[in-house]
Amino acid sequence: MTDEATVVDPPTEPETSVRDLRFDRSARWWVRGNYGPVAEEITVDDVTAVAPIEGQLPDGLQGSYVRNGFNPPGRVPRHWFFGAGMVHGIDIAEGRVSYRNRYVRTPFVEHDMDVFDAVGDLRASPANTSVVRHGGRLLALEEAHLPWELDDGLGTVGAFDFDGLLDTPMTAHPKVCPRTGELLFFGYQFLRQPWLTYHRADASGRLVQSEVIELPRPVMMHDFTITEHHAVFLDLPIVFGGTGFGFDPDAGARLGVLARNGRGDEIRWFEVEPCSVFHVVNSFETGDEQIVVDVCRIPALMREGMGDMGAQGCLWRWTIDLAAGTVHEQQLDDRPVDFPRIDDRLVGLEARYAYLADLGRADRLGFGSQVHRYDLADGSVVSHDLGGEGVHTFEPVFAPAGPDAAEDDGWVVVLAHDDATDVTSLHVLDAADIGGEAVAVVPLPQRVPFGAHGNWFPADV
Repeated sequence: MTDEATVVDPPTEPETSVRDLRFDRSARWWVRGNYGPVAEEITVDDVTAVAPIEGQLPDGLQGSYVRNGFNPPGRVPRHWFFGAGMVHGIDIAEGRVSYRNRYVRTPFVEHDMDVFDAVGDLRASPANTSVVRHGGRLLALEEAHLPWELDDGLGTVGAFDFDGLLDTPMTAHPKVCPRTGELLFFGYQFLRQPWLTYHRADASGRLVQSEVIELPRPVMMHDFTITEHHAVFLDLPIVFGGTGFGFDPDAGARLGVLARNGRGDEIRWFEVEPCSVFHVVNSFETGDEQIVVDVCRIPALMREGMGDMGAQGCLWRWTIDLAAGTVHEQQLDDRPVDFPRIDDRLVGLEARYAYLADLGRADRLGFGSQVHRYDLADGSVVSHDLGGEGVHTFEPVFAPAGPDAAEDDGWVVVLAHDDATDVTSLHVLDAADIGGEAVAVVPLPQRVPFGAHGNWFPADV
């Protein structure tokens, strides 16, 4: 069943350093339980030989679910965000499931680096946050460095700098335009200017535009969003200082709107109430004068520095009035949620459905047992419980039944971890009946740690 396995040493206590960002190392929750790393890289060609599938995989579900996350191989990093990247690949073809996991073998992994070891070297990426396929390349992403290319077997090819044209970091949340095929992204920096640069690559993967956007200070900008004609940037007050990033409401908060092919100095800024946002749900235009942006809004995060990760957010809507120069802010729901996804064929366009992960309790970092489907047209919410107490969801991802399928014609694929059995399973839910029983549950041969983001890549792409 397992035709190869590589074992790495378990994490060790970090050395004391005057450069420590005052994280709570005594807790070290990011190396415990299902936050902790797995030690083996394995390949299992037939997952059903290890444990049977519950239910039946749909005939139309053909492709690969590839997920990235934090998996430190040696020293305990100073923060959850700084663990080395490990990708987990689940291939589904004609009812057969295979699994493999691999480190992204960057200098960060090969030399057991921590965050300060990698400062100043764009290639020394943990490559630990997400993956994107574009222009014939599969890229592992992390927001402070260059992307790293992987092959179809999840082996590491090398750092990718768009043929020498990319000289800034690349966000872990680029957007692929479903109409043009362009890859739109940005890079922020916190130790040297420019603090923010916007980039645009054509459908073939060729970098065709880079624009410096002036900011008054370095900020953590994890995500952004696009519409059919615009890119929208989030200049929110998680700012960089002497002890790392922290929340400073006095810095103000604003949204920047730029034409997708515009110059950096043409950006328009619109003030909002100070807050934190890790993830945007989606955005779209309503006529020529309004842009709707749905986000997971957190009132304040990192008040006490990067170790302060307790606050959670919920679903909000910003409506930008381009003519009036204002933003209407509206809370849509009070459930603690994040890791939002829509049908990727509607990125930047008006999407009716959004899928979000339940975060359990609003007063601590964690994952609940539910996946929620929001109907953004009528405000209704339908939930699916993955197993109750002790079962924890990951990010839900939509897999369409085909390239021309309706928005709710397909499946939500989501991982869940069961504390009682220490097993991670892939749950396949009917997107049109998400509150019903799972279509299939696939126990995996390797525990998958809580991490960041993944994507579904249909077999025909």
